Amino acid sequence: MDFNLREFRVKFKNETSDGFLIYYDGMTNQTYLNRDIMRSLLTCGEFDTSEHGKKAVVSERILSVAPLSVVNDYSEVGQKVSFGDCAVFIDGCACCFSADVKGWDARGVDAPTQEVSLAGPQEAFAESIMTNIALVRKILRSPDTTAVSIPVGNSNQVPCALMYIENIANHDIVAEVERRLRGIDTEYIFSSSDVEMMIEDSTYFPMTRTLKTERPDRVAAMLADGKVAVIVQGSPFALILPTTTMDLIEATEDNYVRVPEANLMRLVRLFGMAVSVLLPSLFIAVMLYHQEVIPTDLLIAISATREKVPFPLIVELLLMELAFELIKEASVRVPNPIGSTLGIIGGLILGQAAVEASIVSPLLIIIVSIGGIGAFSTPTLSLSRSLSVLKFIYIFAAYFLGVIGLTASVFITLSLLAQTTTFGVPFLSRYRAGGHSSESVLVKPIWKKEKRPSELMPQDEIKQPKISRKWKYNENE
Repeated sequence: MDFNLREFRVKFKNETSDGFLIYYDGMTNQTYLNRDIMRSLLTCGEFDTSEHGKKAVVSERILSVAPLSVVNDYSEVGQKVSFGDCAVFIDGCACCFSADVKGWDARGVDAPTQEVSLAGPQEAFAESIMTNIALVRKILRSPDTTAVSIPVGNSNQVPCALMYIENIANHDIVAEVERRLRGIDTEYIFSSSDVEMMIEDSTYFPMTRTLKTERPDRVAAMLADGKVAVIVQGSPFALILPTTTMDLIEATEDNYVRVPEANLMRLVRLFGMAVSVLLPSLFIAVMLYHQEVIPTDLLIAISATREKVPFPLIVELLLMELAFELIKEASVRVPNPIGSTLGIIGGLILGQAAVEASIVSPLLIIIVSIGGIGAFSTPTLSLSRSLSVLKFIYIFAAYFLGVIGLTASVFITLSLLAQTTTFGVPFLSRYRAGGHSSESVLVKPIWKKEKRPSELMPQDEIKQPKISRKWKYNENE
């Protein structure tokens, strides 16, 4: 239906040859195809093929107006044509000429939807890999920025770009990422999420260890620190490798506001993340095993509100947590204009109706609501979902063993994270800001970030001189 074959005759100065070209309608630019390919082939009577070979005349003179490659493998011809190229066959040439005339419709550069920033750039990745690479190059403006093309997927051969800065990135990390990408042996790859699960160290660990971002400015900043980015055709998200905890808790706003504001927002964000994970499990542990820590008046009030509730506390909590997760998923799936309305109204109506029907207690609704609000402060969606998984694990640990079980679960999680590495870099490693002191959780001024992360072992560890604000130094003189 969409596969086209066009036959023609090429008239050279001393002979005439039959030929045909193949392409998929909708994948190629018809203007380039007719203007640069067909017109060149049909108006080439002045070229003499006796002195030079027909292959050289066609590739160097006739089709030189379009990006061209000579292909000798017919399986490679099918891959190129399926990706928007036009294949030209000329009688007498023991090869195929593949012209890059891609022209499919694609979404343009829009504003970020998941990593919204009020102060930063308002550009997000699109589904075109070349557009995404150009967005990153536009920010870095460095000739050392390298993009290596690695096709993944045996059947669809999706283009995948491995980006890094040549004179900064650790070549061992680059080689390891490239090794894993080239080691993917599967029929089809459709998105960066597929690539992420194919190259990550452990798929079943509940905490995400790969940062996915839709912002070119964030990718450029990570590359400048010595990290590696993986961009996949058809996906508006880039993978940042290797990823540490400092990368996951960092929000886009941290780099575009003043230091006091960034520190306040980060502390609030960390508090919200801790509340979302620990508050429900801590509540059930105290209510079931450690009621002595609750003031007597408050305990009597809580017992009075739960007097008519027919379910055990654990069932009540799980019902509310699952209902909240359901509301979050529904608000994501529905159209944007009514998504927020569904979340607010659905939560209010369901909560009020559940209390009036004596299915849950009012205090439990408050606990779940506070934890849900804290979950929304998580800077990335993948981290938010990972924390939701940990939340349910902690709830069951607190139900069976109380605070002891909750504490043991937290320490087991931290122990597993402490021994976890991503591409050879410890997951809980911290950036070194200068000297022998590690960067704390708080954000430091940009003029104090003198060194790149030492855990990455970059080729050039110095990011800026010790005195980067020379105007202040000259002023004191």
